[in-house]
Amino acid sequence: MKNGKGTLKKAYLYISRNEHALKEKIGEIRDYMSSGAGSAIDLKVFDTADRQSLEELEAFVSSPSLFSEQKAVILEHIEKAPAGFQKMAAEKISRDDGADTTFIFTAPGEKINKALMDAVRQKGVIRSIKPPSSADLLKWLDKRSKGDGIGFTEDARHLLVENVNLDINLLKNEYRKLSDYISSEKEKIIDAGTVKALVSRVYSMKIFDLVDFLGERDKNRCLEALYDILDEDKKLLGLITLVYRMFKSMLYIKTESGGKGSATSYLADNINMSPYFIGKTVNKYIRFSQNYTGEEIVSIICMLNDYDMELKKSIVDNGKLVKKLIVSIAGTSIRDQHGSQSGSMQ
Repeated sequence: MKNGKGTLKKAYLYISRNEHALKEKIGEIRDYMSSGAGSAIDLKVFDTADRQSLEELEAFVSSPSLFSEQKAVILEHIEKAPAGFQKMAAEKISRDDGADTTFIFTAPGEKINKALMDAVRQKGVIRSIKPPSSADLLKWLDKRSKGDGIGFTEDARHLLVENVNLDINLLKNEYRKLSDYISSEKEKIIDAGTVKALVSRVYSMKIFDLVDFLGERDKNRCLEALYDILDEDKKLLGLITLVYRMFKSMLYIKTESGGKGSATSYLADNINMSPYFIGKTVNKYIRFSQNYTGEEIVSIICMLNDYDMELKKSIVDNGKLVKKLIVSIAGTSIRDQHGSQSGSMQ
């Protein structure tokens, strides 16, 4: 989208399984539209999950623009829009009626209406966005801190990047917080203790912590993490997916005919991470699998399936359901070191 004013194509589709990468791309588009190159473009963002928002989109596209030469609409997560709307968007893109509206879509994959996908291919551009790696964020951090005369210990560098969960915008915000603090210090060296004290662990990382505590069967830390997550009032369906993925991997590991290889293949098919990361995750799950019997894992997977259905049907806050689920898993009976049965986690 750097062709210059008046040369925008009819449609753009940006695909990435990394939400942060898509958000950054949307930010770049906004910057472009507000710059000199896009100063004659009227841009609006619409929520594809909101029917009223889609109705407002129709009015925006069909009404004449008094101050702009072109219009552009951003529709994030187009896969969530009703099939009828996606077909309508395909027709508008395919139609050669002189309408000067550019459609910009984002999606985690190509599972959108076939007519819409074909229209974008014919009239526009489809781009896959590679998510940033930890090396990318470390490179940015090293360059920025060197320019500011600030040093980071090795542990601090990696801890900071881990806590922002590969989100470059969060990294910039947290770096600003750290640089403001260290600017008044004589020794401008940031260590891991400073990062832990000043940088909040992002919500998604807290969810990973909770999943790990379940794997470790650390009941107290699991419940502490759960209450911390519930306090943030975010959507929790992603937590169920991660817990299910861990126990499904552990079931593969417990299966003699599958074992580590099957768990590795399963994770490779379901998460967009490097082989190195997947290998580390499998090794972690191998360790966790020693804390559960095969029967317990099967029972927990059945429980997760039941709760997943309840959560999807729920029209109210799902915090109570998730709390009940995690407490149920945390309370699953376990053999203690002496071989007896215990009603709580060790």
